[in-house]
Amino acid sequence: MSIVLATTRPDELAAFSKALADKTGQDVDVASSGAAALEWVSAKSPALVVIDENLPDHKPLDLVREILMVSAMTLTAVITTMSEEDFHEAAEGYGVLMPLPANPAAQDGTELANRLSGV
Repeated sequence: MSIVLATTRPDELAAFSKALADKTGQDVDVASSGAAALEWVSAKSPALVVIDENLPDHKPLDLVREILMVSAMTLTAVITTMSEEDFHEAAEGYGVLMPLPANPAAQDGTELANRLSGV
């Protein structure tokens, strides 16, 4: 199992990704664009891709759709500023594991790992 964090701000998300890595026992690899994340998905079929909403080349839910087309078994989570209700409405049917706050912290990484282990 592997995990990819698609973000341009890995330093800001370090506590989140460390907690996710520690709880899952997996390395969290960083992709700095949606295109790079898609390359990871097609080459390695990671168990999870965490998508930051500020990627330079993809909107998060567009990237979720593309990931599903490449690897239907790869789960996703999205870092978003949308309200949980709005996000649920927009992401319905995409199988997104969970929305994450705009600046996810260590406890969000732990929560995501718990949800991932429950799948």
